[in-house]
Amino acid sequence: MKLVKSLLLGTASGLLVVAGASAADLPSRKAAPVSYVKVCDAYGAGFFYIPGTETCVKVGGRVRADYAFSAAQSIYGATTTTANVVATAKNAVANYGVEARARVDLDARTQTAWGTVQTVVSLRLARTSGILSEVGPALSPNAAVATLEAAYVRFAGFTFGVAKDNFSFMPSTFYGAGHWGSFANGAKQLAYTAVLGGGFSATIALQDTNDTILTPVNVSGAGVAPTYSYNNMPQVNANIAFDQAWGSAMLSGALGKAVGVNPLATYDADKLIYAVGAGLKVNLPMIAAGDVLWLNAAYAEGMTEYTTNWTSFKSSDVKRNVGGYVTNMPSYFYGPNGIETPKSWVVAGLFSHYWTPTVRHSFLASYGQVNGTTTSKSINYGSTGAFGNATVWNVGTQLAWFPVSNFEIGVEALYARVEQDVRRTSTLVTKEKAGNFTGRMRVERTF
Repeated sequence: MKLVKSLLLGTASGLLVVAGASAADLPSRKAAPVSYVKVCDAYGAGFFYIPGTETCVKVGGRVRADYAFSAAQSIYGATTTTANVVATAKNAVANYGVEARARVDLDARTQTAWGTVQTVVSLRLARTSGILSEVGPALSPNAAVATLEAAYVRFAGFTFGVAKDNFSFMPSTFYGAGHWGSFANGAKQLAYTAVLGGGFSATIALQDTNDTILTPVNVSGAGVAPTYSYNNMPQVNANIAFDQAWGSAMLSGALGKAVGVNPLATYDADKLIYAVGAGLKVNLPMIAAGDVLWLNAAYAEGMTEYTTNWTSFKSSDVKRNVGGYVTNMPSYFYGPNGIETPKSWVVAGLFSHYWTPTVRHSFLASYGQVNGTTTSKSINYGSTGAFGNATVWNVGTQLAWFPVSNFEIGVEALYARVEQDVRRTSTLVTKEKAGNFTGRMRVERTF
């Protein structure tokens, strides 16, 4: 038995040695390193870690198609001046427009010992024509136009770059435009936000005036045309906000400096311009989930962009053809006795109701007034700088369907009207009226 046992053990050992030697002779392949995306839960849904880093990123975007039709009616005659409320004929003028828009959003965040570093980029490209064009309501270029909506770094309460204007409050829920200040493209800024506790926060910002102030109009007289220097002083915007489960409220202000000089030293003037505003948002879940009421009011001396400005751009009829103005009232005039600033105010409201979780119905109304300056009211209609006291209002309704989350198909109707004092002669001032109806359909997908 000992002999048999020894033979078996020796045979097994030999087989193992031979097998090992044979395996060593075969070619080998090392497993490739595993690379995969890891979900980042720290900042909400949609974030993931960039492989090999501690940075979380969220990639998103939006595709939108707009189709609009407008019918304007006015009793003004045609003009080419840049500061008058005019249209092109006495009869209704119909026009349509189409816009295709795409937006790419990136949001990257990294946790540090001093808090989160956030970097945001939003790039918008659009092809537009007709009344939806940024060029004008007539036939217009159809080339793709790129716009930087946002590009900022946020760290330890500071915001550096292009971000939301710090005066604006009420959002642009409607596809068309409203009269309150709400700049879609944001503003270049250096801002600081302090969280005060109890739902309170406060923000102060130095903003680039060029992103909000409208180009002034020169009515100072021949041979003394000033040169506008917008960066003589940064615009200072500030707000204090209060956020609770029931909604939110905000008080805001903006302060700037109008400057007019020329190389001949025949015109050298400056003047502070300002705006103040208040906004209220009330959530109404007792009516239906998602229901909300927005209220907004503002007053300005100069800075009409924060009162009678349209939502998306710094003019209205030329840009969006939603009534009345061909260009907005300028923020200020270069007058013969210095810089003159119009006074303006606006009140606006927006109510959104969900008939079902996938059907939203919204109602919009706004009313504003602009008072021309001493010089602008003394100039006859059709001349540069002529602008009399004006009131402007609009109402609208919108119905939107959400087949799935972040996919919207909607239609809306807006009516806008303007009434303005127009000086015909040195002794005759008439009150003119113009109205405009716009219908629009939108298909939008956000991801």
